[in-house]
Amino acid sequence: MKRLLLGLAVLPFLAGVTLAQEPTKLTGVQMDKVTAGWDLMEIVSSNTSVTGVSIYQRPINTIGCTGCYLQLNSSAFSVASAFGPPS
Repeated sequence: MKRLLLGLAVLPFLAGVTLAQEPTKLTGVQMDKVTAGWDLMEIVSSNTSVTGVSIYQRPINTIGCTGCYLQLNSSAFSVASAFGPPS
């Protein structure tokens, strides 16, 4: 009797699994836009320089730097570096 009651109690959970559909497949264009939530913002400073790296920062992925000797900004990857101590 106990097994019958447990079997009936588990039945609604098994029905949900059997009705589950195959996940929707993404197109190549959609996959190009997926970053899966991964991003990076790194700022490394010493007494002689400061360097910043930004990868997949949203909504905008640019590093603003007025005195940088190196500044590369794109939608996915940005790098900026300057001489001198951090201000």
